[in-house]
Amino acid sequence: RATVIILKCQTFFTLPLSLPQFFEMLSRFLAEGAASGLNIFALYVTDILRVTGVDVHLPFPHFTAEGVASAGQWALLALIGYWVLSIILRLLVGVVRRVFWMLKAGTALWLFGLIVSDAKAGSDTTAVRLASLVLGWALLGLAGSGSEKTVQVEDRMSILEGRVKAVERRKGEE
Repeated sequence: RATVIILKCQTFFTLPLSLPQFFEMLSRFLAEGAASGLNIFALYVTDILRVTGVDVHLPFPHFTAEGVASAGQWALLALIGYWVLSIILRLLVGVVRRVFWMLKAGTALWLFGLIVSDAKAGSDTTAVRLASLVLGWALLGLAGSGSEKTVQVEDRMSILEGRVKAVERRKGEE
């Protein structure tokens, strides 16, 4: 087995390959290594379970390089899909936020125009209406930005927790 790997490594590094050939050979090499490792791991686990008295029969005979490569390709496809979907959703959320902000601003300007142009209302009534408009604007602003600030605070907390753990590990090593 070791000579096969050495020969593949020598072939891998000596031949000038195109990029698709390189990735195909790399994925085949990694899939064979992962399949061998998984087979050894499954063998150890079944032996350990058999020694402890649990009779285990694996539903599959052994891991193959093609199966590992197929699972890896599906995992890569799922990862790329997740990445693309998260980008699209972030863009959509950003656009929806902007649209709602524009609706809020347009409504506030329209209400401001109605409040100021009402000639029948007294100055006290106009002041109360404007104060209500400003209060409503502020409350809508707080409601919309609260989730962003919470996420930012949580991110900062996780960074600080990681730093504290690193300092504790360093103190434990000394």
